[in-house]
Amino acid sequence: MNLAQILSEKARAFSPKTAVRFCEQDRSFADLDRQVKQAAGVLKNLNIRKGDRVALLLPKGLEFIELYLAALSLGAIALPLNPGYRPEEILYFLSDSESSLVIINSEKYLDLVSILGQIPSLQVLLIDQEIPQVFCYPRLLEESIVIKEPSYPTREEDVALLCYTAGTTGRSKGAMITHENLIQNMKALSQAWRWTDRDKLLHVLPLFHIHGLTVALHGGLYAGSTIMMEERFDPYEAWRILEAERCTMLMAVPTIYQRMSQAWETLERKPNLKSVRVLISGSAS
Repeated sequence: MNLAQILSEKARAFSPKTAVRFCEQDRSFADLDRQVKQAAGVLKNLNIRKGDRVALLLPKGLEFIELYLAALSLGAIALPLNPGYRPEEILYFLSDSESSLVIINSEKYLDLVSILGQIPSLQVLLIDQEIPQVFCYPRLLEESIVIKEPSYPTREEDVALLCYTAGTTGRSKGAMITHENLIQNMKALSQAWRWTDRDKLLHVLPLFHIHGLTVALHGGLYAGSTIMMEERFDPYEAWRILEAERCTMLMAVPTIYQRMSQAWETLERKPNLKSVRVLISGSAS
């Protein structure tokens, strides 16, 4: 059982519908599925195999989604990392996880090149531009073939995701989350929230965080709903999109709701929120 396989099967069911809208780009379920399989071809050409750790040190975006699901489809273990981590933290996470590949943009790579060089076995994949002697995702996409149907070489008890803890009582530890963990969580939330393909989710959370990734993204793709994915959170923009796009769902943390409440008080015209049916708060008390 493989999470990426289940989401690929769902994509076929909702093929022409918009799966994700990001920065005014619409990606249909069919296009997303095809891009994931092409990304899997790139990772396979980099010798990524079952059990390899693939670190995603990326800003929020479509490339994150494609490469994350591509890694899972090959049986690799994804390690989402906050690009805002300090260099010594990133070195620890990559070393402790024994990552085989880090996917990063060129700006962040140039900031961390000396750190990354301390892990001789680590491959680097840039998502945006070419730098000599470093793999470039756009170039490799041109050269790769689409994997028509990945082998999905995992069992339900195999690890899919490494999420490092906050480290409040010591150094951060990598929590190992299996495909079965993720799949059952996704199915349970779909049932609890009556999540369907008629829903439209406003996504304002970071993808490196488990709430934005395993709840919002997984859940939206599984239900066949459209995900309105914002690059960053802005309370006024959130109110505008909820009304303009007739969103039905919003997931956030308490701080976001506090900022939205404060912004609400300053709005001259209050937005019409009749479309919104469920607001979800988590990740903090």
